[in-house]
Amino acid sequence: MRTSRRGTHGVPLNAEAKAKIQHALEHAWADSTIEKCSQGLEAYHRFCDKQQIPVSYRLPASEELLCAFAAARVGEIAGGTARSAVAAVKAWHIIQDTLWMGGLRLRYTLKGVEKLVPSNSSCDELPPVTKDMLNQLEKELNLTTPEDTAVFAAACCAFWGQIRLGEILSDTQGAYFEGRIPLGTDFSPSATPAGTRVLRLPCTKTKGAKGNNSILCRQNSVTDPVNTTINHIAVNNIPPDHPLFSYRNDKGRLVCLSHRKFLQRCNDVWKKHGIPSITGHSFCIGGTTHLLIAGVNPDVVQAMGRWWPSILTHQIRTAITFKAKAGTINPQTSINFKAKASTINPHPIQIGGHPS
Repeated sequence: MRTSRRGTHGVPLNAEAKAKIQHALEHAWADSTIEKCSQGLEAYHRFCDKQQIPVSYRLPASEELLCAFAAARVGEIAGGTARSAVAAVKAWHIIQDTLWMGGLRLRYTLKGVEKLVPSNSSCDELPPVTKDMLNQLEKELNLTTPEDTAVFAAACCAFWGQIRLGEILSDTQGAYFEGRIPLGTDFSPSATPAGTRVLRLPCTKTKGAKGNNSILCRQNSVTDPVNTTINHIAVNNIPPDHPLFSYRNDKGRLVCLSHRKFLQRCNDVWKKHGIPSITGHSFCIGGTTHLLIAGVNPDVVQAMGRWWPSILTHQIRTAITFKAKAGTINPQTSINFKAKASTINPHPIQIGGHPS
């Protein structure tokens, strides 16, 4: 007989308790993660169909089946792709309260897939937004109009604050989820004599609904995130209880600056200069890359960008690659970057008295 439930199976919980568990689980993953899980789960069922695996053997999946699924395209796909697909199957097991049998053999199978990755399977690195690209926005956006003012302020904050667009912009113009994006009141008064501001992010990729703070340091340029945001708030008359990155439409009503609208406006400007379309994460990566190349201590960049140490190490490599391609980095600089990558503090530090 196949065991399908965890050790908690049989505990006499009432319907209300079970419903609350289900409600909590439905909110355990970010929307973007759920979308990726759906794709991975579809791939799992296609694999099972091809192998003629009965439905009753798919949940719970034996470790042998999980290893077979993980290795199905060995030599064809990147290790990260295989891990994501397996993670989707694991999430399905968790939601269904079903025993997960993936163990040591599965971990080594995934390691093998990663080592056998073909040279042409890795996705190109996301191109970082650069300060020059922000300068192009400043020159070509009409900063007397409500929409472009909001776009430029969001771009500068995302870049200098190393912020992921999903942490500050709504998915749609007409509505937003409460507690997901910052409101006008989340843009604090000056936190230091130099005018540094703290932007409270109610929901972040790394801490979820606990939120986090983004430190916006003043910049001696037209891309200063503090001045551009102050100007945006004034032009659009943003109330304290309304999404910070909103703008007045032709009828004078406030609408949210959506993720799609923002990227479309930025890409429209950059396309004229032959710059390929960028994605939202390119702003966060761009800010990190710029700060690292400028010589900012990686521990400080880690704290300001709310990075996990392992991810920041990857971003340092990205900075090295980016500058090498531009032909503006010498071998010694590359060595120094790599040395810094090996000494990143695993414990985030605090800046200006504000937690990272």
